[in-house]
Amino acid sequence: MRTGDVAALKAFAHPLRIRLYYALRNARAASVSYLANSVEAPVAQVSYHLHQLNQHGFIEQAPQYARDGRERWWQLSEKRLGWDDSSLLDEPEAAAVAATVKGSALTEQFRIIRDFHAEDDREWDPAWLDAAFMTDGIIDLTHDELSRMNAELMSVVDRYAALGAKWRQTSRTATRPGAERVMYVLHGFPVRRTWKTDGGARR
Repeated sequence: MRTGDVAALKAFAHPLRIRLYYALRNARAASVSYLANSVEAPVAQVSYHLHQLNQHGFIEQAPQYARDGRERWWQLSEKRLGWDDSSLLDEPEAAAVAATVKGSALTEQFRIIRDFHAEDDREWDPAWLDAAFMTDGIIDLTHDELSRMNAELMSVVDRYAALGAKWRQTSRTATRPGAERVMYVLHGFPVRRTWKTDGGARR
């Protein structure tokens, strides 16, 4: 489910909630104490922000993982946050909140990427080091072609995500043998050309 109303956007306006959402997505399910340690924040503060995300339906309790009645576990719900930027052109308040959310998400994405590349390579099997990739480039596309590219890339992601989903449906263990949590980051956007009278940039 995608939702882009202002109230839902504001649920992610605090940068710590973005961090908690990413940490919870990586863990699949986690206790409040685990998440507090992950984001290096006090348990009480983390608990408050988790409840805010829960009130807007983005996370849900996962009592099946708790060892006793005092332990509180959370997991992501099926609800996802998403919006079309063009729909916010006439809504300045929503556009401002959306910009804040995107900024926090980009910061967290970069932090996770940076932490991976800063790790000691010996912590990973060489096969994982060879399989991991980072690439970027510039190509010429129309907006329709960029939309189709996005749809095709997401279909590839969905196909590989289905491998883990199928395993969890037929196995008592959450992760396939040899599998790790793998993060992907996809961005596709137009880049303005810089025109100079001396011919510094050309079509």
